[in-house]
Amino acid sequence: MFEALGRFSCRFKWLVIGLWVVLFGVSLAATPFLEDVLTGGFADPDAPGARAGALIEEKFAQGPTNLVVIFKSDTLLADSTVFQAAEQASLDVLKAAGIPNLTGVQTYASTGSTLMVSRDGRSSVAALNFSASQQEVQAELGQIRDAIRSIVLQTYVTGEPAVYADISTYSFTDLRKVEVYGLPVALIALLFVFGSMVAAALPVIVGGLAVTVTLGGMYLLAQLTSMSIFSMNVATLLGLAVAIDYALFIVWRFREELHKGASVKDAIIVTTARAGRSVLYSGAAVMVGVVGLVFFPSPGLRSLGIGGALVVFFSVAASVTFMPAILAVLGHRINSIPVIRLHEAHDSRLWKGWARVLLRRPWLSIVVAMALIALVAYPAVNMKTQMTSAAALPPAAESRQGLEILDQEFDRQALSPILVLLTWEGDPAIDLTRAASLFFYGQQLLALDGVASAQSPFTLGGLSDPTALAELWPQFEKLLNDPDGFTVPPEGITLGSGQTITAEQLEQFKQLIKATVAPGAVLYRVVGQNDLSPLRTDNLVAALVDSSPPAGYSVHVAGEAVFSYDFAHELNTLFPWVIVWVVFTSLIVFALLLHSLVLPVLAVVVNLATMAMSYGLLVMLFQGDTFERVLRFTSTGTIDAVNRVLMLCILFGITMDYAVFMLTRMHERWHRTGDARESVTIGIVRTARVIVSAALLVVIVTGAWVFTSIGTTKILGLGIALAIIVDTILIRLTLLPAVMVYLGKASWWWPSAWKRNPR
Repeated sequence: MFEALGRFSCRFKWLVIGLWVVLFGVSLAATPFLEDVLTGGFADPDAPGARAGALIEEKFAQGPTNLVVIFKSDTLLADSTVFQAAEQASLDVLKAAGIPNLTGVQTYASTGSTLMVSRDGRSSVAALNFSASQQEVQAELGQIRDAIRSIVLQTYVTGEPAVYADISTYSFTDLRKVEVYGLPVALIALLFVFGSMVAAALPVIVGGLAVTVTLGGMYLLAQLTSMSIFSMNVATLLGLAVAIDYALFIVWRFREELHKGASVKDAIIVTTARAGRSVLYSGAAVMVGVVGLVFFPSPGLRSLGIGGALVVFFSVAASVTFMPAILAVLGHRINSIPVIRLHEAHDSRLWKGWARVLLRRPWLSIVVAMALIALVAYPAVNMKTQMTSAAALPPAAESRQGLEILDQEFDRQALSPILVLLTWEGDPAIDLTRAASLFFYGQQLLALDGVASAQSPFTLGGLSDPTALAELWPQFEKLLNDPDGFTVPPEGITLGSGQTITAEQLEQFKQLIKATVAPGAVLYRVVGQNDLSPLRTDNLVAALVDSSPPAGYSVHVAGEAVFSYDFAHELNTLFPWVIVWVVFTSLIVFALLLHSLVLPVLAVVVNLATMAMSYGLLVMLFQGDTFERVLRFTSTGTIDAVNRVLMLCILFGITMDYAVFMLTRMHERWHRTGDARESVTIGIVRTARVIVSAALLVVIVTGAWVFTSIGTTKILGLGIALAIIVDTILIRLTLLPAVMVYLGKASWWWPSAWKRNPR
């Protein structure tokens, strides 16, 4: 099949090149519009918290608070006339701007809530409600920010749509940074690999081609399904790494065949048959890794898997069709424009010497490599994860600045309460028995660890006292079931105990009922304590989800903290199954490629060691604040939970690349001679330089992400780069061949009943 593909690409070279050029041109035209169709976040619309949020929206006929606007002054107090006038003027401009789906605005002036004023009294917040999806709000963010600007006050628009809009903006800027920093350095590195400008340029061209066509494909897919903004970053990072590597292997083998004296046509056919086959299996190994992301119900994570699989597909396709066609055009001119004189004989002696060391003392190499692997991997046992946050954005991002102001100057817990909805079937009215059940459930919520308050008609001061509840029941019943028809007595109400419920308290109570009581449902706004850590917040959400409602009632929990809890639970539940998928499919791919049952197990085991080292490096560099200033990121004391999954799915496949190309060369020699030790030696000598070169290129193009702005991709790129370095040195060139030397012929064990199948 691969020989036929090589002949076709050689014979119809201009047709193949023309098709790729057209595909590139169409995709390039679509990429400027990609930002408009990609969404932010990893929310799963079918997660329990999301379903609870939709039910709350349905019951209370109001959209969720999508955006928060912070008005801030260095001199004016928030309750001053000038401050209030300036704030209202900005909001009036916003309302007049005709922003679609804006359903409501809550401010300090409209609610009287002191929670909407900062502790120093110089800032206030306005909550904007939209009856629209996050993507629709995100699309209008630029217009919202322009409308809300004030000459008198500083303004910050934040909230989840704002955070992901800023991530989108910085993501496109980051792509340009990667192009500026990564590709020129990769080209220089390729000059040291091949010596000639023409040979060096081809892998970079293929990398740009594969990524551009992938981005065009993602634009089309975004018309059919939700695609996360992060899918663009992941596709670019992964695409440049694997496409340049695959093209490197093709060019390397082609030049090797020409050096042996083969004609251009024969060199292309052999290259496609041998290196092309390895590229296909390597691509399959990478693809099964990223496809593991499709297991997650989150549309955002699934889109990362789709984008990753797409870029690997186009990288393989370009390497086995476009590259042979280009090589057919260039022929011996592949070595044109020599720039650097190479010393390949010296390199060959170096790797022969290294192979002799492994052959003489395999046990020593194994022990030293395993000790170093354990040392690098050990910090991973202390890994702590949490959701992507605004801390991933650079400090200059408006949405991050706004959230930091909320954290530092406001009661963030009170502004973003956990919403607990209690529903029941049957008669929607609230009688005394039902009121008592709702009261006792409210007391259960208040008793939970980490709860500061639970706002509802059944947890409000004296009105939540059972005696007061019974005494006030006639008025309370009317308030609960017909708040608009209840007239607040000016003198308030005096209880038998002598306690007085003032008219002001009754009016606030009336407004609270209207906001939290609906037919067949009552809403409790649970406010956590200010000092709650992320772990204690998760524990509180878990306690609320598992709380025991009265018989006949159902509990639904929603809110920002619940989204994080649901997503973390989803990741932790499915992550082991993703590992099983990646390991099992990799075993199958390697068994089919190498016709061995031992080597696939060995390759997977050492790859798991690489994963352990990569997690150890993440913890060492990014979980603490030691390297914050050097690497320009903000430590949260945790690792992004998404990065933990991405590292597995991406890195597992990339490192399999090198195993594929080394082991296929060893397999060729083993198939020819049956000498296990010689096959290891030849495999190292023939592939070590190209593997080191390929690893260096991956380190360059992924390490270039350290210069970008978004912490998530910065950490992912640098984490992959460092993991590739230690993997190449400790695993591919030391541990794997040393174990093969020790195992000898057992490495190539294949059931005799299967040996009649052609190799």
